[in-house]
Amino acid sequence: MERFVRLTAPTGKFDFLVKLLVFVLISGLMNHVRHIFVYGLPGQKTYWENLSDATFTALPMCTFALLLIGHLNALQKRLYLQATRDALTDLPNRRWFMDNTPERISPTQAMMIIDVDRFKDINDTFGHDIGDRCLRQMALHLRTSLEPGDILARIGGEEFAAVLGQADDAKLQRIATRMSEGLAFDPGQGSIQRVTASVGIARSDRTMVRHDALRLADKAVYQAKSAGRACFRVCVPDHRLATPHGFPVALPSTSLS
Repeated sequence: MERFVRLTAPTGKFDFLVKLLVFVLISGLMNHVRHIFVYGLPGQKTYWENLSDATFTALPMCTFALLLIGHLNALQKRLYLQATRDALTDLPNRRWFMDNTPERISPTQAMMIIDVDRFKDINDTFGHDIGDRCLRQMALHLRTSLEPGDILARIGGEEFAAVLGQADDAKLQRIATRMSEGLAFDPGQGSIQRVTASVGIARSDRTMVRHDALRLADKAVYQAKSAGRACFRVCVPDHRLATPHGFPVALPSTSLS
């Protein structure tokens, strides 16, 4: 039904008129077929005569149906946005992120988790309204740090996640450095606060399952916080090599700044 509504809903005035004409023509065809079943082929009316008979009723009914379908389509879009959009930052939310990011992260991509440093202190010192404004500005800062084709979402509280496409080392370092350095935030009380972020990055020379990439990026965030915050860390998965006897040998993961 949702697909039918999307396909049928008018996208503009011209599209509305075209679809209205198609609906009326179909109504005329149905009336013509009914006439054949009732009266048989001899002496039957032409299609155009049956169309003329049907138009008086079909035109207002088809107009109403198209208006109703258009309203339903707009309502579906509005509900989808409300379900998948973060109202505070206008970024996609966790649900959208999990539904629209690839299940497997390729070696040319990278998963990032960005956690705003000491955000609780901002809320406790200046209040939640100022904290909300800080999150909005940080969301804008993160979004402008990325490149076209990269994905960014707020996945909860002061935590954001991103998937970078074509993430070579130079791009990763440039973006992660800018994100971690944060922004100068004015809480409106005469003092400028430097709001930074701890950034965790997961990448591998092999394809990673998204769940594993998120787990590694989260681990890298904790490493960045342990290193003093306002920095980033890169975490790579353990690689397992088969020995001649078939037993796996685990190589240690590494973390790079």
